[in-house]
Amino acid sequence: MKRKAGNVIRPKNTNDEKDISFIKGGRSFYMTLILCLIIFFAAIALLIAAFNRLISRHDQKLSGEICTLMSEKMNSSIEFMTETTHGMASVLSAQAFNSPKDIYNVLKGNTKADYLSVGFIDAAMHIYATPEEMEEFEKWELLETAKVAHPVSMSAPYRSSVFGQPVITLFSDFQYGNNQRGYMFTTYLLKDLQEVAVTESLGDKIEIWLMDANSANTIQCVGADEHATGSWTNAYLTMQNVSRKDVNVYEDWLKRVRNLEDNIGTSYSTSETFYSQYCSKISSLPGWYVVVRIPGDALSATMTAFRTYIFLFLAVLLVVVIVLIGNMYRLSKRDNEMLKSLSIHDPLTGAFNRRAFDLAAEKLLFRGKNSGRSCALIFFDIDYFKQVNDQFGHDAGDQLLIAFCDALRKNFSDTGIIARFGGDEFVVLTEMENIRAIASKLDQTTEDVHAIDLNDDKHEGRGFMISFSAGAANFPDDSADLSGLKKCADAALYETKEKGRNGYLWYSEIGSSAPPKKKVVKKIIRKKIIKKTVKTQD
Repeated sequence: MKRKAGNVIRPKNTNDEKDISFIKGGRSFYMTLILCLIIFFAAIALLIAAFNRLISRHDQKLSGEICTLMSEKMNSSIEFMTETTHGMASVLSAQAFNSPKDIYNVLKGNTKADYLSVGFIDAAMHIYATPEEMEEFEKWELLETAKVAHPVSMSAPYRSSVFGQPVITLFSDFQYGNNQRGYMFTTYLLKDLQEVAVTESLGDKIEIWLMDANSANTIQCVGADEHATGSWTNAYLTMQNVSRKDVNVYEDWLKRVRNLEDNIGTSYSTSETFYSQYCSKISSLPGWYVVVRIPGDALSATMTAFRTYIFLFLAVLLVVVIVLIGNMYRLSKRDNEMLKSLSIHDPLTGAFNRRAFDLAAEKLLFRGKNSGRSCALIFFDIDYFKQVNDQFGHDAGDQLLIAFCDALRKNFSDTGIIARFGGDEFVVLTEMENIRAIASKLDQTTEDVHAIDLNDDKHEGRGFMISFSAGAANFPDDSADLSGLKKCADAALYETKEKGRNGYLWYSEIGSSAPPKKKVVKKIIRKKIIKKTVKTQD
C-alpha cells in the first residue's frame, strides 16, 4: 500500500530525553546520585569494619600487655615477700635458741607493719601461733604447704576468719637447736597484691583474678564490685554465662590453662558484655595464674579520641558528598537546559543534526569498544532528489525528507541514532549482532522507501518511485574511530552510486564486480513530461 508523502504534519519529537542521554553518555543524574550514595555508604561500611577490627586487635593487645604487667608486678611483690620471709629465717638460723618457744617469742617481738602475723612450726610440726591462727592452719591445711618449703613455699590465697580479709601465708625452713628443721611463717594481706594491680587508666572496670590452674578456682583481686574482692568462684561456673557461640572458645582457653601454657588470650561475650581476657603465669607461685578480664567498652574508651576523629572525618566527608551532589544536580540541570536550548535536532525531520550526531556517536562507539559489540555506520542518499524538487516543488521535497527519515527511524531507532547531514544525505550508526541483521533492516527500509508516493491532488498522474543509495562500514573491522568509519561509509556510498544507485554496499565489498544489493521491484524509475498545448486564435 502506498504512503503519501504530501501534506505530512511532523509530530513533536518524543525522543528528546533519549537523544539527550545519548549525547550525555546514557547516564542520568539520578543514576549518578544513586551511584555516589552507594559508593559513599560502602566506604563508610568498610571504614567501620576496619575500625572494629582495629578495636578488636587493640583490645587483645592491651589486655595482654596489662596482664603481663600485672603478672610482673605481682611476681615482684611476691618475691619481695618470699625474700623477706627467707631473710628472717636465715637470721634465726644463725642464732642459738634453747627452745622453739624462744624462737616464737623473738618472732612476735619483731612484728612489722608489712605483714599481719608471724609464727613458728617446730620439727614435731607443733604450731606456735595464736589459737585462732592454729584453727586457720587446720581449716586450710597449711601444714601441708609448710612441708614443701625448700627453702620457701606459699599457700593459696584464702579468706582469714582472724583478719576478715583474703590473705596468703609464706613458709621458710631453717635449722635450729641440734640441726632440727623448723618452719617460720608470715601472713600477708592479699590487699597488698590488689594495690599492685590498680590501674588509673581503666579505673574499677578492670577485673584481676588469681587462678589455680589445677582446680580452675579463682579469687578476685580487683573488680568493679569492691565487696566481691577476695571472693572465690570457679572458671567453669563463669562459663555458664558465656554466649552459646563463644562457649567453645572459652572452653579451649580453660584447657590451655590446665595444660599450664603461658600468656593465653581469648575474647567472648556474655548476655550483656563483650570481654577480652588474658592470663599469665606467676613464676614464684607455680600452678597459679594472673587473669585479667576487661570489658570491651573500657578498652574502647581508651580510643575515644581516635574514634572522635573518625566520626568527625565521616561527618566532614558526608558534608562534602552532599555539596558535590548538590553541585552535580545544578550542573546536570544546567546541562539539560543547555542541551534543550541547543539545536541538536534537524528542525525539519527531527533527526539529529551533524554536531549532535558526532557527540552521540562517540559515546555509542566508546560503549561498543568497552563491551566488545560491533556497530555499523551507514550513509544514505536519496536518488534523484533534485528532480523531486524540480518537478514537484520544494514543499514536496521537504515532505519526502520527512517520510524518508520516518522510514529510517522505523527500522533503526531501536538500536541506533539517526542524523541528517544536510540536503538529502542521512547517516545511521547502529549496534549490530551481525551483517545479516543490518542487511535485513536495509531491505525493509528499501521497501518502505519504495512505498512512498508523491502523488497528490495538485500533481496527479506524475508518479515517481523513490529509492536511495547507501554505503555501510563495520566497526571496528573497517575502522576503530568515527572519522575513519565516515570515510569508509562515504566510499561505499560513492561506489553504490557509480554502480547504478538504488542499493547498498559494504566498504569491504568495494572493488568487487558485484553490483549493489537491490530490492527487486517491478516498478522502474519513470518520468512523464507534461506537454503544454497552446491554443491560438485565428
